[in-house]
Amino acid sequence: MQEKSKESLFGVRFDQAGGKRVSDWRLLVGQTVQIIRGKEIVDQGVVDAVTFDGSVLWLRQTGAIGRRMVMKERGTIVKVGVFK
Repeated sequence: MQEKSKESLFGVRFDQAGGKRVSDWRLLVGQTVQIIRGKEIVDQGVVDAVTFDGSVLWLRQTGAIGRRMVMKERGTIVKVGVFK
């Protein structure tokens, strides 16, 4: 049986990518999102804050890493939705 989840940069397993892609990050405060680079889900959590220009967001996570900064750069995709 094939494993449907992916492993993040921090060793946490995520389900396959889902949700809707969002380009205006300023709308994401309080939303649950997945961070995707290439075809890999690298992180998941709730957006805690976004800079005024929408170029940086702070992702609140569970576990050992409580908060992480994500910069809007080429190849970084944010999808919003309900994830396991």
